[in-house]
Amino acid sequence: MRDDLQKIIHSWWLRYSAWIYDIMGLQKLQDEGDVSYWRELSFIKIIIYLLPVSLLAMSVRILLGMMERHIFITIFDGAFYLVLATVLLQRRIRIAVKKVFVMVMFYIFALVTLLVQGAEGPGLLYFTCTCTFTVFLFKGNRIYFFLLANFLIFIALDFIIYHQLFDTPLLRHFTHISWLSHTSTLLFINLVTLILIQRVLWRLEKIIVRESELQGQLEDEGLEIAELNNKLKESEDYYRYLFANNPSPMWVFDTATLHFLQVNDAALSLYGYSREEFLSLTLEDLRQGSETKQTLKTLSGYRKNQKSFKGNMVHMKKNKRSFHVEVRSNPIEVNGRTGLLVLATDITDRVKYINSIEEQNNRLKHIAWIQSHKVRAPLARVMSLSGLMKVQSNAEEKEEILNYLIVSADELNEIITGIIKQAEQE
Repeated sequence: MRDDLQKIIHSWWLRYSAWIYDIMGLQKLQDEGDVSYWRELSFIKIIIYLLPVSLLAMSVRILLGMMERHIFITIFDGAFYLVLATVLLQRRIRIAVKKVFVMVMFYIFALVTLLVQGAEGPGLLYFTCTCTFTVFLFKGNRIYFFLLANFLIFIALDFIIYHQLFDTPLLRHFTHISWLSHTSTLLFINLVTLILIQRVLWRLEKIIVRESELQGQLEDEGLEIAELNNKLKESEDYYRYLFANNPSPMWVFDTATLHFLQVNDAALSLYGYSREEFLSLTLEDLRQGSETKQTLKTLSGYRKNQKSFKGNMVHMKKNKRSFHVEVRSNPIEVNGRTGLLVLATDITDRVKYINSIEEQNNRLKHIAWIQSHKVRAPLARVMSLSGLMKVQSNAEEKEEILNYLIVSADELNEIITGIIKQAEQE
């Protein structure tokens, strides 16, 4: 039962506080500076507690006034609370005007109470408390105007007591000297209290301002970081797009485990794997068994030097067909793991073309060797026999030389015919 009652009271208090905040325009105050907002919020907090506490206090005073037949006090207290609550709950009145109005109303209440009830009423206490509260509601030296107001009011009341201008309980409770003693002590206490509280609030305001500046700097840095993150994300998206849509086969593998980390569509098309299949492989699965050791040797050298690599290798597709690739790699870090970004270009046609050129060159070299060695022997014999016939006069010897010449010519013809056929085959 007690817990339920506390929950009900707490719920009603939250609704009441939200209603006061709404009337005072707290949402509008949030656009002001931090210190001003803190002062206005303090005033709203005071009003939240002031209205119910004042209602309770005034109800007691009105009840006691009616019991003792103090008609003026009863009417004045009721009118004071109604006017105070009516003005404070007006939405159209600015909060700065409400603060001044509250101060003026409490000065009037303190002055009237002091004149009507003297030392028996709370007049002097209200003067002191009202002046002290100004330091929470107003900034700068304006708070000392209220201290000056207290001083002038006390002087005016002392003038009334000294000259006994009209009948008031002050004449019975105070003499001229006792009044000056009491009020001077209150003024001194007010002054010291205002100075001390103002110094504390001044330091608090500096902390608030500094905190606001730091918060502003953090917000600016946060915006800069967010902008940098956006640019970084755009850059990452751009390079990810270049990687994924690059027409050249590309993939990334972990240098420690040799497992593939990323692969683009061009590589999947070249090797014949699906993305899931490719990412489940290791670099060794792309090499033939005889070249796996060379791959491990190359990676071992890379781990020592950490340099880019370029070279030709033989890879194997999913269908076990081998092909030649030119591999270029650069170090890259992916999710905190050291890897290599590899660009693999299919150079099978290029290798075949180069091999055919080299094979043709070897055949041409063989033909040139035949021309320089086999042709030279019969040609030399033909030239020698031709010269010998010119100087020979014997018919039988000429006929013999002619037979040798015919044999050498036939041999030379066979060699030339063979060279022509071989060249035609090339």
